[in-house]
Amino acid sequence: RDGGCIIPGCTCPPQWTEVHHVTPWQNGGPTNVSNGVLLCWYHHHNIDTSGWHIRMVLGMPEVKAPHWIDPTGTWRKPPQHRAHDPKYRRQDE
Repeated sequence: RDGGCIIPGCTCPPQWTEVHHVTPWQNGGPTNVSNGVLLCWYHHHNIDTSGWHIRMVLGMPEVKAPHWIDPTGTWRKPPQHRAHDPKYRRQDE
C-alpha cells in the first residue's frame, strides 16, 4: 500500500522498510494494517525526535513535516502512496 517509506523525499523501497505503529502499541494502538505505515530504518528510529508527525485519515496515512521544512504545518498524503492510484482502489469505494 505505502510503496516504501512514507516520509516525502525518502526513496527507501518497501522491502527495506519497517512497520511503524501510528498510534503507539504501548498507548493501545492495534497491530494491524490500519494503524501501520512503512518507514525506513532512519525515519522509524527518529520519528519521535525528528519533528515529523503521522496520522491516519480514513485508512490513509498523512504526514506533517517539521516546521523548518513546512512552516504552514500542512498535513499531506504521501505522494507515492499506492492508494492514490485508482488501479489499486477497491471497486466498492
